[in-house]
Amino acid sequence: METLQIAPNILRWAADQRGLSLDALVDLLGTPSKADAYKAGKLSIAQTEKLAQKTHIPFGYFFLETPPAKIERSLPDLRQLPDHSPLSIDFFDTLNDVQRKQQWYQDYLLDQGTQPLTFVGKFAFRSKYRPTEIAGDIRKTLNISEQDRQDSKDYKAFYNLLTEKIESIGVLIFRSGIVKSNTKRGLSVDEFRGFAISDPLAPVIFINGKDSEAAWIFTLAHELAHIWLGESGVSDIVPNQFNHTNLETYCNRIAAELLTPENQFIPAWEQAPNQFALLSKIFKVSQLVIARRALDLGKIDWSLYQMIANASKKVSKPEGGSPFNSYPIRNSKRLTKAIVTNAVSGQTMLREAASLLNVRPETVLELSKRMRLR
Repeated sequence: METLQIAPNILRWAADQRGLSLDALVDLLGTPSKADAYKAGKLSIAQTEKLAQKTHIPFGYFFLETPPAKIERSLPDLRQLPDHSPLSIDFFDTLNDVQRKQQWYQDYLLDQGTQPLTFVGKFAFRSKYRPTEIAGDIRKTLNISEQDRQDSKDYKAFYNLLTEKIESIGVLIFRSGIVKSNTKRGLSVDEFRGFAISDPLAPVIFINGKDSEAAWIFTLAHELAHIWLGESGVSDIVPNQFNHTNLETYCNRIAAELLTPENQFIPAWEQAPNQFALLSKIFKVSQLVIARRALDLGKIDWSLYQMIANASKKVSKPEGGSPFNSYPIRNSKRLTKAIVTNAVSGQTMLREAASLLNVRPETVLELSKRMRLR
């Protein structure tokens, strides 16, 4: 078996792209007794192909003398955790996939003569509007009433209601815990919780489905704040103990006001202090959101918030039931409907529609049947 000489710095770069150490990278090849040789770049063609497959890095990259130029991020990295993981190829493949879908939808809307959405970038971040004013405008635009909140069974039902209302005004919401449709490529919560792409025609919110269900509703509201401010970015959605003036903290405050209005939250808290389960039922948000709001308003300290946050970190389970229920969630219900409708009418090739949705052509046809039944 012919042995190749791969530049060790290329192996270190490949490990970085996957968020691995060099030792963990060569562990993918098995045979621990040869680990030192592997780290020195002594690999066979088959072993190099295996690494390319495992890391999702093009095979030819392994034969470069120096790593390729750093991938240019098309979204600002707004993550606040000091020890967050580097954005990996899984993230960038997901971002590229979402942007490809967004581009299709932009063209689709332009063909229909759709006008720009007036709420995108309506409140400039630098203008320092009060979070209550922005949250109020979001609530009014979405037509969310207190009765809607009360009628929701729990925070999961309220989350579903919010997603429906947000998509109804033109925002595409994607929620997935995997890259495209590859169940072997799970997204990492250590990298990001969500991202927003501000666009006057087709704004996008992406929620990392690998995150806990308790976190989804706040991530949704946070990314929606980004759209209202006209600010794209990748987020980890964590409270910042030290910087209370940056964009992420501002979006957190808007999201908190949207989900738990201060003029309602404070009286409720005074009647039931530290009753997180009860307040969760009242506001139809998770206990994590209640704890976050209480922290922001000085009702609890950081250690108690951390305890509740850690308790809520249970990773969500894959969507149950028919996979046909998960396809529109991964690909935005609004976008899925547009793609499927265009494919069935012959305006978009069936193969292209399947590629956009990361499914088989026959799945597109089945989706069209199921959509007509609703």
